[in-house]
Amino acid sequence: MLLVKRVSPCQLCRQAPPRLPTVALIGNSRSYRTTRNISDGGHRGDSFVMSAIVEESSQDVAETSVDADSGETFKLACPICQVTEFSLTSAPTERGSLECPRCSRSFAYNDAYVDLTLTSGVEQKVYKEKTFGGTSTFQNPFVSLVYERGWRQSFARAGFPGEAKEFEYAMEYLSPVAGEVMMDLSCGSGLFTRRFASSKAFSGIFAVDYSESMLKQTQRNLQRDNSASSGTPIVGVRADVARMPFASGSVAGVHAAAAIHCWGNPTAAMAEISRILKPGGVFVASTFMTYTAPLGEIFGEDTVRPLTRIVQQNDSTSTIMKAWEEQELRDLANLVGLKDFKCRRTNRFIMFSATKPEMGEGGGESLTKRMLVLGEGG
Repeated sequence: MLLVKRVSPCQLCRQAPPRLPTVALIGNSRSYRTTRNISDGGHRGDSFVMSAIVEESSQDVAETSVDADSGETFKLACPICQVTEFSLTSAPTERGSLECPRCSRSFAYNDAYVDLTLTSGVEQKVYKEKTFGGTSTFQNPFVSLVYERGWRQSFARAGFPGEAKEFEYAMEYLSPVAGEVMMDLSCGSGLFTRRFASSKAFSGIFAVDYSESMLKQTQRNLQRDNSASSGTPIVGVRADVARMPFASGSVAGVHAAAAIHCWGNPTAAMAEISRILKPGGVFVASTFMTYTAPLGEIFGEDTVRPLTRIVQQNDSTSTIMKAWEEQELRDLANLVGLKDFKCRRTNRFIMFSATKPEMGEGGGESLTKRMLVLGEGG
């Protein structure tokens, strides 16, 4: 007797294991689709085409498919249910909103970015969510303005080799996913977004940040950079890194330059990155290491850790950023199932990469095999 067990979605990727064809149908499903085509005179050429597709079943699992008109399709998702998908064939050019029928919520977009944060499109009368200091700093329009006018260049004192060399390192790590859609996460003013676009190494780029002022600055910088604006298609997205509005397994590469030290919940953020990466996808990030990192390279992190703790307790910047040990980053990648950790270090600078394993990697049984129970009984 062959039984198919009811399997709950994975809490990391929020997807159910693959269904078994011709074996069983689990539950009844219903689907509905809303499509919005915004253009002048009904033309489809350069219009912003967006579809929302929802599939519901007894397992509360979505299975979606989207037909693109031509070129690359950018897949987004409702940040609440992460089930309703929005597919864009180009960046929006005017104001409007996306509708999630499942959550009865709308999310605003404008000509600079699609806002898929939880607060998008909703007036908050009293409640205001407190943000981590490192996040709120970059919501300041002045910081957005000066970021490439001295702010970013000051990172050289900590060992950052400069944007040209950092881009070279990042491209080396991202080479396995060239030709696919990638994400410049916490893109800031678009410093690396423009380089990725100009390289034409990827079929599409998501420029993602929580800061509205940074996303507007990204748009302005892209408009001034002819090589970037005429290169790879780019869609700006405002998003919370701990609740990413993207379909599971929809992005081949994620790059986060000098960002993870500013994230309020790095564990949740890394889990989301792991969820949205395709099998074989690559995550690349750079960040600041602890002040004792140079000593750690010589004597070992375990040896200098007591000193590291003392320094961190007296570090006034700890409320707005976290300085990392290499082993902490290795642990974090491992927690969310990312493997093959690699890194480069100079002084307090570290760039690292980790890969989303292919399905079935790791020596264990495949998901499909674990769904089957052979024998008698219920």
